[in-house]
Amino acid sequence: MKPSPALPPVDMETYVPAAITVVRRSSGWPGILLHERHGSSGEVQYPGGIRQHIFYRFLKPLRSDVLVDGGVKSVSYRAGEARFTPAGQPVAFRWSGEVRVLMLGFQPWFFERVAAEIGATAALPGATNALKLAKDHPACALMEQLRCELENPAGASLVAEGLARAIAVLLLRQFEKLPRARAAEAAPPVAVLRAVELMRRRLAAPLTLEELAEVAGLSPFHFARQFKTATGHPPHDYLVRLRVDRAQELIRHHGREWTMAAIAQETGFADQSHMARHFKRVLGVSPREFADAESR
Repeated sequence: MKPSPALPPVDMETYVPAAITVVRRSSGWPGILLHERHGSSGEVQYPGGIRQHIFYRFLKPLRSDVLVDGGVKSVSYRAGEARFTPAGQPVAFRWSGEVRVLMLGFQPWFFERVAAEIGATAALPGATNALKLAKDHPACALMEQLRCELENPAGASLVAEGLARAIAVLLLRQFEKLPRARAAEAAPPVAVLRAVELMRRRLAAPLTLEELAEVAGLSPFHFARQFKTATGHPPHDYLVRLRVDRAQELIRHHGREWTMAAIAQETGFADQSHMARHFKRVLGVSPREFADAESR
């Protein structure tokens, strides 16, 4: 297979192969989508890759040929086993027999944000398509829980987001060599907790390093060092992240009534542009993109 880089990636949300039918799908889950698909023998080619990262959990046994990197690999899946397809990687699939599959699609910004939080990269190789996960892999178990959220119980989108984030972490652990996390202290020092409490109380107001150090009872130098050791972030960056978190809440609950400029002012940013720059840096999406995803 010779992929054509000129072709755009296929969007899982709108494209369904001819041999496949979507029998159930999620609605209103920001950054993720879940389809249960049934079908029969067929084939599909994605010379430009797929726009989303896709995690497949096969509900019935299936034999499939994976065409990737110029080669073909035949893979037999037992019920409950799974496959992961990284976004944007050219690939083709052929399969025979009845198909019953659960497909979790991660929008690139969602998967990349999780990867950044754990120090990983979302750029997995195309060869990942030819690997499979055992049915007792933790990510497969979480997919079954996620499937229950298709019944749309109260709080389904919140539960789905948490499960999808956990699945993304488990997939990155599986397919990447991640650095071992540094052992953390049993609890942040009291000085750090005092500073964080002040940040939360005065989220919309300017705060200097000297003010934070004073409430912590330390010199600015020792406070900044202790704060970064305890939280992993310098004080100012931590404050910005708290403001971004609050902006997310306001967009989620008041996005239709409040302007972005009002949300920026309420969360301590200098203006809408200042909020957008930090929002994009922390979350990987702009405030407007986040609002659009929330409103679907």
